[in-house]
Amino acid sequence: MTDQKKIKLIYAGVAVISIAIFGMSWFLTTLRKENRDQGDPIVDAGKEEVSEIKVLETDLELERQDGSKVKISDLHDKVWLAVQFYVSCPMCAERNAEHLLKVYREFKDDPNFRVICFSVDPDDDTPEKQQEIRELLDVDVANWWFLETERKALWDYMRNEMLFGDIRERTEPIEAAAKGKWAHDLGIQVYRGDTMITKWHAGVELDVLRDKVKNALVEIKK
Repeated sequence: MTDQKKIKLIYAGVAVISIAIFGMSWFLTTLRKENRDQGDPIVDAGKEEVSEIKVLETDLELERQDGSKVKISDLHDKVWLAVQFYVSCPMCAERNAEHLLKVYREFKDDPNFRVICFSVDPDDDTPEKQQEIRELLDVDVANWWFLETERKALWDYMRNEMLFGDIRERTEPIEAAAKGKWAHDLGIQVYRGDTMITKWHAGVELDVLRDKVKNALVEIKK
């Protein structure tokens, strides 16, 4: 079994326990695939956004999965990937296994590189659950951070400052069981310090994301 398949199975198991809706039967597994093919509407999906450079103007303090306090400004001298995340999300499982983890493994030994996962469900994503996911993904707490803070403050920051898409709660039980409780932006933002240099979606070749990170790491060391 490949690492990707193992990670997907791990996330699926966590999802079953966390959302506790009907269980992941064979029927729902099939339905999840059909729904995934249809997908939630995501603005600008399938292309790389490069028309506007976004500079973060305000700071935010959050808690890391190991209990330490960190700020967005702590990343001022890093190249970092920002994603929305929650533990029981099967959509996050696919993205993390197929895209984010590949990029992480390529650049994880560079001290100037970080992956930042912002929890959209801090009430349920306890530090213990986040730590468990970190261990199952086999990523280092030093350069792969799961972050959370009070929900409204974080949602407002991600929407208004980082320009992530809106988050909505899925209220239809079958859809929620198959795709997760929260519909959210699955894009990967690439930052050089406090500047977002691009936003990547699954419709774009992974090499584009790798090249952006590689070039940003060269620039930030100058």
